[in-house]
Amino acid sequence: MNETLPNWTNEKNIFSVELNSKKMFFRFTPATETIPSESPTMMLLHGHGSTNPSRFRDPNWNAIAPIDNFGVEGLGSWWIGEHGDCSTIKLLDEVIKKTCQMMDCTEIRKLFIYGSSMGGFGALLHGHRYNAIAVYANVPQIQLLGTTYSEGGMKKFFSGVISQENSHYNDLVRCLDSPDLRHPLYFVCENRFGYRNYRKEHVNRFLEVLERNNLNYHLEIIPTKGHNKNRGINEVKAMFEQYCLDQSE
Repeated sequence: MNETLPNWTNEKNIFSVELNSKKMFFRFTPATETIPSESPTMMLLHGHGSTNPSRFRDPNWNAIAPIDNFGVEGLGSWWIGEHGDCSTIKLLDEVIKKTCQMMDCTEIRKLFIYGSSMGGFGALLHGHRYNAIAVYANVPQIQLLGTTYSEGGMKKFFSGVISQENSHYNDLVRCLDSPDLRHPLYFVCENRFGYRNYRKEHVNRFLEVLERNNLNYHLEIIPTKGHNKNRGINEVKAMFEQYCLDQSE
């Protein structure tokens, strides 16, 4: 973990949780025009190397933006943990608990998760764990070690996360290929000519899981190249509102 605390940790709406000497900071911005415990909540999971929690806010939405500054060089642990443990997962669980306390509720009933790349992996991984209504994953990894992406320079980062003890988290196909999980509605976005075999090795494999388990999803293939963000948070929020909120009441 990066021991140098950035200036934003002293800002309003910044909170933290701690377990076994590890601390996770997060920004929590409650809804202002509606009752927070009754409002939808957006959890925003950032990508590899991000150093600031999202500043997204909306008068009718709560926003939770944690920081994963663990892993190799403090650049991220794929929302899992370090050296085969699940410490980041446990810290994220504590973030959810603390947010519930601040909203005076026992659970977040209308949770949505947004993430890109590493954050997309986290959104897919944690959607069913937190009983999210929907998750949005932009250009997500589906498998970490053993892909073109990992062999192209990311192996040292993935090796700092995955080991024998938590090897099942290496591949979301393995984690999520079950009709018995409480699957959210999956929004998946990928570029037509994705970075380093992404569409074939990641998104296409995940779509097979969705089809095999007869799960609902929204797929968007953007006619471009690379590994970039395609939809802003407000665009994603609008899709969540259009396709999910009326049905969740």
